[in-house]
Amino acid sequence: MKKVKKEKMSTKFSKVILASSSTVRIEMLNKYFENVDKVSHKIDEEKYKTPGKKPEEIALTIAKKKALSVVEDFDNDMIIASDQILVCENKIISKPKTLEAAKQKLLFLRNKMHKLYSSVYVIQKQELYFQQVKEASLFFANVPQRAIESYIKANMKTVMNTVGSYKIEENTRYKFIRIISGDLETIKGFPLKDLIEKIRYEK
Repeated sequence: MKKVKKEKMSTKFSKVILASSSTVRIEMLNKYFENVDKVSHKIDEEKYKTPGKKPEEIALTIAKKKALSVVEDFDNDMIIASDQILVCENKIISKPKTLEAAKQKLLFLRNKMHKLYSSVYVIQKQELYFQQVKEASLFFANVPQRAIESYIKANMKTVMNTVGSYKIEENTRYKFIRIISGDLETIKGFPLKDLIEKIRYEK
């Protein structure tokens, strides 16, 4: 049976700008829009991870700051930014700075539930167009340390560039993660469904 190709959306803006260098997020946007470009944001994410602040607030604040950091360069475009916060045992877990830190993080996540808070913040013509935070709950299996060490060795780029040091897309092979609640877009750190529906409704 022949697959029907999804029609990509055009917007009233010349481009959709992603305020991120994430290849996963640019690939996700390219599924929906014809003209997408990405630029690096200009903020230090860690300075907004304030102790005592709700993780959903932190995720949204960081996404907002990312979008605002590039807004002056793209007056006539739609700017989309996002962020993801991982929380386990009431601790915010960030991207590791070394492979050893990634290993310790994965060992910490073993046999525990953790939550992912993923945000989207969208600006058009220098004004807020859309904002949202969605949540997912996951359980990390009690896998042997040697399995984690093997995973890190085979997936160095992933473990250094994701908040959980894993990708849900790789779970079919490694079976580290059990999804308790939440959709795949939220787990990937870029919940787009409601934004896309809003744009389509307004066309």
